[in-house]
Amino acid sequence: MPTPLVLALLLELSGPYAGLENARRPPRIEPFWAGLGHPSESAAAAGIVALRAPLEQRVRIAGPRFVMGSTNRGINAAIELCKKEPLGDRHCDNTHEKYRLIYSEGLPHEVTLTDYDIDRTEVPVRRYMRCVAAGRCSPPGFPAGDARYDHPDLPVTHVRWEDAQAYCTWVGGRLPTEAEWEHAARGKSGSIFPWGDLWNPHLANHGSLADDPTDGRDGFIGLAPIGSFPDGASKSGLLDMAGNAAEWVFDYYSREDDTSDSHYGYRGAAVVNPKGPPFSPFGHAVRGGSYRDAAFEMRTASRQWSMVPATREIGFRCAYDTSALATQSSPP
Repeated sequence: MPTPLVLALLLELSGPYAGLENARRPPRIEPFWAGLGHPSESAAAAGIVALRAPLEQRVRIAGPRFVMGSTNRGINAAIELCKKEPLGDRHCDNTHEKYRLIYSEGLPHEVTLTDYDIDRTEVPVRRYMRCVAAGRCSPPGFPAGDARYDHPDLPVTHVRWEDAQAYCTWVGGRLPTEAEWEHAARGKSGSIFPWGDLWNPHLANHGSLADDPTDGRDGFIGLAPIGSFPDGASKSGLLDMAGNAAEWVFDYYSREDDTSDSHYGYRGAAVVNPKGPPFSPFGHAVRGGSYRDAAFEMRTASRQWSMVPATREIGFRCAYDTSALATQSSPP
């Protein structure tokens, strides 16, 4: 006679729930579990232990050549996507910075990179606070106990570029260069968004170019816990490369403004392991877009900059030189 476990499995595969084995749980079900205890990390049943796989891993990115930046066709498509936003007609013509930011993705050029590792997720608050407790990082700028930002599983924000660099150094890494970040987000296929070439508002924690920049269609008005959008992962398995917290990268932001209406960010020449200019009046480059940024800013080639030391929208992830990994101890 089949055991109860076998009967349950047969019912799941052939009964009213057949075909739902890969269905995703809705991103927000607080009313269901409100007041219940926290789930355990493991559960034992009939001698079997099921462990939850850790999110915070490192991913090896092979560093051959890739094409960085956007073609004229890609830039025009981004401008059209920008114009579809509620305030698109006002902010997406050649008189506004959004337009110049899009044009700073040109010219497309060949980049050769050395192999590197990069964090699968953005650095969460709980890991960053270990660095603070060790006296190696400055506390983030949000008020202690502010549930919008001070939660262990949210990506840490309100951190300066220097704070991000200090944390990455503490764990044996560094901030990724702008080229490394784009290569990791694009994947070998050079996709427009981390998950592919078509925009999907349910695959990233994004915002809108509107009077109210938040957008709840993705299930979150503010920041989301790291890894909340597994279906939006890059081809390399990296999470939140579009939306949630925008991310500091190593480079200063630069662009070559020419004398026409086009504002180019790159010279178009082939480069090896580029690290940007030694200084820029724009401050450092920011990649990935945040929960307050629109669809066109979720693209893998999208570039932003920030001179504000720390904001509610910017976090980071770390990269690691593979040559140093052999002698590096496990991260704190």
